[in-house]
Amino acid sequence: MDEIGPRREERLRELARDFVPVFGNGKDADLAATMLVMALASPVTDEDQPRYLAALERLPKGSAAKPRVSHVSPHTGGDARHWRVTFADHHAEYQSSRHFPTKAQADDYASDFLVRLREEINRP
Repeated sequence: MDEIGPRREERLRELARDFVPVFGNGKDADLAATMLVMALASPVTDEDQPRYLAALERLPKGSAAKPRVSHVSPHTGGDARHWRVTFADHHAEYQSSRHFPTKAQADDYASDFLVRLREEINRP
């Protein structure tokens, strides 16, 4: 029986719930949790599963995630123009669902998000 998928989803929900006080909202908490869980290399063989599950349980501590800002880009929706942030980790990209009226606000958000996420990864 493959317990990896269900356990990954459960841990993702747990981390997101734990991150709400850190990030101040559910959308950023979900994004942070997703980035950490997806940074784990999925097990290839049955022998890899215990290692993967142990690493999953330790998150956010010891995460292999190296999050960074991929880009801040303008987006036009209807009559309004706003800015969106896309983060990257290794070869994956994660777009924030948040929108900002100026590039400066988007840049500030990106910096703050990364500081908070790195603090969680490096927390004792």
